[in-house]
Formats: sequence, C-alpha cells, structure tokens
Amino acid sequence: MQGIIIESSSNLYQIISDEIQYEATPRGKLKKQESTPVVGDKVEFEITDKEKRQVVIEKILPRKVFIKRPKLANITQLVFVISSKDPKPDLLMLDKQLAFAEWLNIKAVIVLNKIDLDEEKEFKKIKEIYQKIGYPVIETRSKTRNWNQ
Repeated sequence: MQGIIIESSSNLYQIISDEIQYEATPRGKLKKQESTPVVGDKVEFEITDKEKRQVVIEKILPRKVFIKRPKLANITQLVFVISSKDPKPDLLMLDKQLAFAEWLNIKAVIVLNKIDLDEEKEFKKIKEIYQKIGYPVIETRSKTRNWNQ
C-alpha cells in the first residue's frame, strides 16, 4: 500500500492512505540505508495490525523536493506570515525565504498580519511591492477575524 507521512515524532510516523490514518515505524533496512522518512514523504507500507492500524514503512518513494530544516518533503507551497507591526516586518528575511522557495520551485504566498495595528499603513506599500513581482498577498487583522487578498 502507499500513503503520505503527515506527522512524525521520534521513530513513530502517522501515515494517511485512502482517508485512513495509520501509525507506522520504519523497516530496519531503511536505517541501514541511512534513509529517514520525513513529513511529506510518499511511502510504501505493509499492514502489521489492521485492527490497531499499525504499519511498517517498507520504502520511501522518490522525493520531488526536500528541505533539511525543518525536515519536509514533497511540499508544493509555502506560506510566509509576517507582521505589519509589533514586531516590525523583516523584509530581508522574507526576501531570502522567497528566493529559497523560488530555487526549489515551490509556490509562495505572503500573509501580512496585524494590519489593524499599522496606523501608518506601511503594509500597503509592502503588499504592492510583492504583488507587482507576482506573489499573492493576504492581509489579516490581529483583533478581528477578517482577511483580504
């Protein structure tokens, strides 16, 4: 059977396959190959206890994308959340992260949070800059639950 790892903790993994969640451990041969499963990996597994939904990971399928820190595989989109105010937005850090996403060919979305605290409306300038170069930008407010694209 095949599934996707959706969670990992120590040497236990949660796999989803056909809308059923399983608890998994890796086969010993994976450790010998120095191949550690990570969240996002597509894997082949064998059911060891159907009633308890326990399985053993037999094989990690080829990864399209791998990020070392945090360890993630096969992601297709990153969402970068930055504050408009308190703390001041770190646009250099955002630019570095966007460049990394571009290098990996991963879609990036920017979320500008706390726009209601930004009385000078600096977030509008930030939004305009990043939208001009093709990034979707979503505005969120810290005190109300409203958001705008």
